[in-house]
Amino acid sequence: MENEKMKQEELLETTEKRNRRKKEKRGIPIFLQLVLLVVLIFILRNVMGTIYVKGSSMEPNFYHGDLLFINKLSTSIGSPDYGDVVICNMEDDFAYENIIKRVIGLPGDEIEIVENEDDDEIYDLYVNGELVEEPFLGEPMMTKGDIEYPFEVPENSYFVMGDNRNASTDSRKEAVGAIAKENLEGKVIFRLFPFSSFGLIK
Repeated sequence: MENEKMKQEELLETTEKRNRRKKEKRGIPIFLQLVLLVVLIFILRNVMGTIYVKGSSMEPNFYHGDLLFINKLSTSIGSPDYGDVVICNMEDDFAYENIIKRVIGLPGDEIEIVENEDDDEIYDLYVNGELVEEPFLGEPMMTKGDIEYPFEVPENSYFVMGDNRNASTDSRKEAVGAIAKENLEGKVIFRLFPFSSFGLIK
C-alpha cells in the first residue's frame, strides 16, 4: 500500500512538474509575441506607412487609387534627393491633406522654367542653369505657374512637381511654393496595389 501511495505521489509530482514546464514554455512565446507586436506597431506608426493616391497629378507613373508604401524616416531623419517621390502635407482651406509629388529642387537650388527654343508653347526645366531631361513625363510641360523665376529654393525646403505637369498644383504655384522638410511625410518606396504594378518604386 505504502509503495503504491509513494508511486502515486511521485506520478502526481512528475505530472505537476511537466505541467509547470509546459506553462513556462507557453509563456515565453506569448511574451515574445507581445514584444514583436509592440515593435511592429511602432514601426508601422513611426517608420512606415501607406497612402492612397488621389487625383491625376502624377500620371502616367501613379494613378488614382494606387496604394503606396512610404518610408517616413527617409524624410524625417534623412533627406530626399532629386527624383524621389514624396508625400507632402499641405494646408488647404484650414484642413490638412497629403499630396504626392516628385522632388525637383533641393535647398539652395535655382529653378528656372523657360520657353522651349523650338516651341513657345512648351516649357523646359533648368536646375542651377542645367537643362533637366525628364523621360518619365507623359507629355511636355505647357504651364510654368505664377511664381517668379529664377526661384531659389529656401533652406530646409524642396521644390516639388507632379509628373502630370499640366494637371498638377505644385511648387510652381505661389500659393504652394517650396515644401518645408517638416511637411514631408515620407518617401514612396513600394507600390502595393494594383497588383499588376506591384513592386519597388525606382
